[in-house]
Amino acid sequence: MVFIINLIWLCILTWFGFKFLNHKDSIVMRLPFCDEKTEMACTGLEALLIFMIGTGLMGLIPLLAIHLGTLELICILGIARAPYKAIYSTPLKFYIVFLLWAAIGIIYGVSVNYGVRMILKYIYPLLIALFASAVIRDVEIFLKAGQMGRRMAVISFITYYIPMSGFIFLGVFWNRAALATNYIVWVVFSIALAYAGVRSKKNILWTIAFCLPALIWVFRTDIFGSSVALATFFFLKYRLKSLPLVIGMAGLALCALFYIPAVKEKMYFRPDEVTMTDFLTGNVDENNINTSGRKQGWEDVERWFYDGHEYKGSGTGRVQHYFYEEAPGWRRGGQLHNDLLVLKCDNGLIGLALFLFSYLAVMFHCMIIYHKSDRNSVKLCASVAGAALMGILVTTYSDNTISYSMATLAYPWAFYGMALGLAKREKDTAVL
Repeated sequence: MVFIINLIWLCILTWFGFKFLNHKDSIVMRLPFCDEKTEMACTGLEALLIFMIGTGLMGLIPLLAIHLGTLELICILGIARAPYKAIYSTPLKFYIVFLLWAAIGIIYGVSVNYGVRMILKYIYPLLIALFASAVIRDVEIFLKAGQMGRRMAVISFITYYIPMSGFIFLGVFWNRAALATNYIVWVVFSIALAYAGVRSKKNILWTIAFCLPALIWVFRTDIFGSSVALATFFFLKYRLKSLPLVIGMAGLALCALFYIPAVKEKMYFRPDEVTMTDFLTGNVDENNINTSGRKQGWEDVERWFYDGHEYKGSGTGRVQHYFYEEAPGWRRGGQLHNDLLVLKCDNGLIGLALFLFSYLAVMFHCMIIYHKSDRNSVKLCASVAGAALMGILVTTYSDNTISYSMATLAYPWAFYGMALGLAKREKDTAVL
């Protein structure tokens, strides 16, 4: 039954995707965040971009590989038909170098199948960024996409508490870990709107609301990710002047980890033995740290697939091949819950360095775009992209964020593409 439900959803989403891709006439939508019933007209490709952001949380888990492949095909066709040229910024070029290195990793890996699967996960954020940069005309598209994406995030949270996800959503949305990481995007989006003067009071409440799931579900990684995202948002806006706010975000994260009982109990086997002072001074017994059973797996994988070939790794997809084809007992079919370690084991220090460098380059490019632009719309888009990207990036240390790329990394990359496009339209207008 779950398979049939998801197959129906896949057919519906694919049909709409290709319908927007081939739509020639204007599509009328409600203007986002406007109290009056004002309408806006957008092209089929702009509607497609809004649609992809609005439905990214619908992973269709039983058909995930097919769904992801379809979206990537649509992105490629969209780039070819877009009214503007896709913008290959320097950070995107760095990321392409990483992708080439990952592709080379398939050659010396043990499985082409799992290597290609990893490439598909890595490439989607790039494709949606290029597609967004080639399609977007004005900030209303960014706002509408964000509005639709945020609404879907609310629906995904509500359906989690409905028995059998209300039946029609059974297996449709991503798991809680992916959802909580995705909500980091809406924490940043909401506070950015508040700072921009768009329904400020409501968006402050939305910011707080999207911080809550990580606390309710006790996901330490996403609590930290939300704090980093907010700190990065202030850093992008105010640079070194933001230091007090950044320290404040770090302080709030620490308070959450030590003064919310459920969180602290999940962090340590014997929580009463650890104080915040112990944590800050590094005086914590490693055997008391609760990694939810992941530590042994991390040590094993690093010893098997990293040691001895530190620079190039064991080949793209090697770790995933182990978990799906070789792992014994309860490990079979599982995940490592540490994407940075997966990168290190699969593609070595070279691959890990290329990956991290390209992400940091995107963040700093967002800062450059923010302070170089004279338009508040460009600043808004760039700040959301850079801050959300860093917040999600830190979750790769202890989660499967890359495996959830459609629901996680794709969002800040899409917003980065929009920032590139809006900055280019601003520059072209200034020349005219």
